[in-house]
Amino acid sequence: MKLKEQKKLGILYLALGAVLFLVGLLTDAGEKTNWLSSFGSAIVGAARLLRVYRLTRDPDKAADYDASLTDERTAYVANKARSMALYICIYVQLAAALAAILIFKQTLVGQVLCALTCLQTLVYTSCFWYYNRKY
Repeated sequence: MKLKEQKKLGILYLALGAVLFLVGLLTDAGEKTNWLSSFGSAIVGAARLLRVYRLTRDPDKAADYDASLTDERTAYVANKARSMALYICIYVQLAAALAAILIFKQTLVGQVLCALTCLQTLVYTSCFWYYNRKY
């Protein structure tokens, strides 16, 4: 992702986090916990903007960043990390679904988690078949 796109995304996250922070802070007078979830979005946006600011000030770091985006090894490692994250999420979701159904007697939650896991597996399989034929 180019630095201009990173900057736009950082501004979007920061603005969205600030708006949600204010809405959560102002609407929930009894409990002051709703603003915490939106605060993370503002932090992510600020971190992205800080990274863009630091990269635009140093041309050498910006060139290294641009080179890392197009590097073949980085793309390979990113694909392996995404694949591993998918497998971990699938197994954790299945374990949570089984726990919800068998231990906590929450069948609806378990069914939703099972459906989500099946959907993820179906999407992964269809994408694998598509890219296997394409390349």
